[in-house]
Amino acid sequence: MAGEKILLADDDRQLRETLQEFLTGQGYAVTAAADGHEAMAALQEQEFALALLDLMLPGYSGLDILSQLKARTPDTEVILFTGHAGLESAVQALRLGAYDYLLKADLRLADLQALVARALERRHLARENRELVENISKAQEELVKRRARELTQVRQIAETLAGPLTWDQLVRGLVNLIWDSLFLELLGLQLQGPEKKLSLSAFRRRADVSEATYQTFQDALQGQLAPEAAAPPTGTPLPAMQWQRLQVGNITLAAGAGRHELLTPEETELFRIFILQGEAGIKNLVLFDQVKSMATRDALTGLYNYGYFKEALHYEVEKSRRYKMPLSLLFLDIDDFKRVNDTLGHLKGDKTMRQVAALLKQGIRQADLLCRYGGDEFVMLLSQTPPDQAMVLAERLRHRIAHSSMNRLEQRCKVTVSIGVAGLRPEMTTEDLIKEADEAHYRAKQAGKNRVVGPEPLPQAEKTANPALGPQPRPR
Repeated sequence: MAGEKILLADDDRQLRETLQEFLTGQGYAVTAAADGHEAMAALQEQEFALALLDLMLPGYSGLDILSQLKARTPDTEVILFTGHAGLESAVQALRLGAYDYLLKADLRLADLQALVARALERRHLARENRELVENISKAQEELVKRRARELTQVRQIAETLAGPLTWDQLVRGLVNLIWDSLFLELLGLQLQGPEKKLSLSAFRRRADVSEATYQTFQDALQGQLAPEAAAPPTGTPLPAMQWQRLQVGNITLAAGAGRHELLTPEETELFRIFILQGEAGIKNLVLFDQVKSMATRDALTGLYNYGYFKEALHYEVEKSRRYKMPLSLLFLDIDDFKRVNDTLGHLKGDKTMRQVAALLKQGIRQADLLCRYGGDEFVMLLSQTPPDQAMVLAERLRHRIAHSSMNRLEQRCKVTVSIGVAGLRPEMTTEDLIKEADEAHYRAKQAGKNRVVGPEPLPQAEKTANPALGPQPRPR
């Protein structure tokens, strides 16, 4: 949204000037600050639509400025830059109201441009939603004093949809609010996502509505999802009906309401308003899902990222101990991946990374967890799997990649993986499990690559108490 004011605060002069030039070229009005004091001073002088803040600013930290911003201008969206991959500070920032965070090491202008656009779009949608509710309330209060109950319901649905909801809560909550606000005999909502992966419905009817009428109503509402392809419903004729259908991206919402007497113009308008509020709720849920995905997913492969792996690992280890179930960890990377990039180029390297991720995902169970650990490294948590079975799976994955179609099509660089396997023992910590899998992976490299190696039996005294838990460069 050209012309929007953006505060850019970063003590890295080169990065700050580069981003300022880029964002100004996109049509934004950028105010740059070299430290926390300059950023705080800028906030005293004007209101910003978006703030891009370095997490570790001199003077005041990015979190300090974020807290100040949300206290003064809650509508200002905030994106934080950080030079490390620590999940705790990022989660704290999101809890304080930040829209997202970016790692400086992975920063690309195209990604930043898209993220800035989405943040500003969310701000715009939030303001539109609030203004819509305010305008509806004022108009109803001025024109129809008798509709106090309906206005209360409008405010109630706006408050309900503004909270963190699931898709099921959105559909059922909207049906309940409409049913409580309008005197109806039949009411139904159906929501359908892309390729019917998301399909939800909720219905209400009065006790005196016949089963035949109810069935005809359900068939007719189903037809509203794709009216151009639906056949006319057969059966008992329906009473006077109101239909609403809206499309939000690839999500369709169809609604029907009726009774024997026609709805009044005011009731018809109120029904339409409820459905429009449902549209705002759908947009909010879509944005929330996108933000959640960006916080836990790797942008290149679509797999869960390192931060998510850390959280899941602690949970799976505790569950394994509580229920005395086996747990194994696979640590692997692509052999000589630098040579792939150097020989075929980084675009081909990115494609290879995605292909390897896809092959790995196809070869494991839905209950197993596959994550990108960092660089060309991957980890797999195999629940209810002892090390000997994990070794069998690892060998199958190694063979699948070594004999994949990408190796048949590309002869210059054969793509193989080296895999280390470790199993959780009673005395091990989560760090021990990672360390043991990593050491097995290292031995696979030393033994010639393109192979699977399990853990070596170690004396208890050699157990490491506190190894580093984080992506580290490995020998290739």
